[in-house]
Amino acid sequence: MKKYLLTALLAVVGCLAVMAGDDIKLTEGSVASLKDGGVASLVIDMADAKYDNKMPLREDGRFANVDEQLPECSSEFIREFNKNSKNFLMTADESEAQYQFVVTITNLDTYVNVMSFKGGVGIKLWGSVSIKKKSTGETVAFFTIDEENNSGFNYSLALEEGFEGIAKYLAKRIKKGK
Repeated sequence: MKKYLLTALLAVVGCLAVMAGDDIKLTEGSVASLKDGGVASLVIDMADAKYDNKMPLREDGRFANVDEQLPECSSEFIREFNKNSKNFLMTADESEAQYQFVVTITNLDTYVNVMSFKGGVGIKLWGSVSIKKKSTGETVAFFTIDEENNSGFNYSLALEEGFEGIAKYLAKRIKKGK
């Protein structure tokens, strides 16, 4: 009986350790130069996004109007980023920006979320974030997104929550300068 309980406990701890890993990873460059401040604009690119890595996202009935949702997703991304950032800010006015964040979503999947207080629809996002200097076009940092999970009461809110999760992570990472 003790062996069974110990094995079950180790399995739970192992699952929690895997789930606690970063969904977003810096794979190129550094955000250290952004810690002191700046202003960035945002581009969300879902042009080639697929649903379940199989069909184009817009062919799935739940996301046929995803292009109409993108302005709200952008607005929520900017709001969440600025809420969690210290010196570095995001703006909707591209003419004020020194940097550009390009969030490219390549794959999206959904699931029924029964493991949180929110419940409802869960969304997983895969893709990348490229931070570029607008004056030179140089890539300052490049992040990969590997299964960012968030949920909401419906598909629209779950998608917004997914972008808010990415924004929160990036703001905190830039605030630390790492």
